[in-house]
Amino acid sequence: MNKAQKSDLSLLLVTIFWGAGFPVTKFALQTIPPLYHIGLRFLIAAVLLSIIFYRKMFKIDKSILKPAATMAALLFLTYALQTIGLLYTTASKSAFYSGLAVLFVPMLSFLFYKSKMNVNTIISITLAFLGLYLLSFSGNVFSFNIGDLMTVLNSVSYAVLLLLTSDYVKEHDPTQLSIVQMYIVSLLGFGAALLFDKWDTPMSLLSFNSLMFSAVLCTAFAFWMQATAQKFTSASHVALIFTMEPVFGAFTAWLLLHEKLGYKGFAGGAFIILAMLIAEFDFSTLRARLFPLKGRK
Repeated sequence: MNKAQKSDLSLLLVTIFWGAGFPVTKFALQTIPPLYHIGLRFLIAAVLLSIIFYRKMFKIDKSILKPAATMAALLFLTYALQTIGLLYTTASKSAFYSGLAVLFVPMLSFLFYKSKMNVNTIISITLAFLGLYLLSFSGNVFSFNIGDLMTVLNSVSYAVLLLLTSDYVKEHDPTQLSIVQMYIVSLLGFGAALLFDKWDTPMSLLSFNSLMFSAVLCTAFAFWMQATAQKFTSASHVALIFTMEPVFGAFTAWLLLHEKLGYKGFAGGAFIILAMLIAEFDFSTLRARLFPLKGRK
């Protein structure tokens, strides 16, 4: 097995952890308020990454604070919408809605960067909205609730974060930027929690284990593994692997929480997965390999 194949397997493992993170967070929220959960999760992850990359931490320049703070504000908004949204929607629906960030990136690029949208993107957006519509049915009743809306908005926030990050990493070390960002997200989480959350229930062992899963595996380990693996594989390949996150999210929600999507839910999830694959897959390259142009005689 070569390095590229090992990288793909490592990223698939990250995707499994992220997918499992949706139902696991449900367990954590049983006794940990959502904003405190964000503060604790990112503090633990930031400390672990600071230990792993301690040499880089000694070389941080003050100029990194402004972009890190901007990214942290968006990341905090992303996780606040997603985590609080999980209180009102199912883990499986949250997983599918969160994956829409892949589609919002080209849409926002078109609006703010005047980037062109190709046919693949237009088809993907159409399929994604069809998937959203089908996922919003509970039995025969349309039930797009506040939790669903918050999770979709979380995808928009994360898409904006991805666009800004692509600009900031050109000027700053991505590892330093990410770790400083996590510390700031933690501070924002604790600050908001003191204002809006009330923690009057003792943390259960299940919630503690769920928190550690999110902090260590879904955040610290996932970041380290992604940063390492991307040295040996392309960004487009990474994006294709990450489209499996909603699938693992729905599967673990069924396994751990016994959630059921129903036929319409499965169809909606399938449309969203298909939309993400079409948005990320380079069909022109595939067509060139399958039907190479022959030179004129």
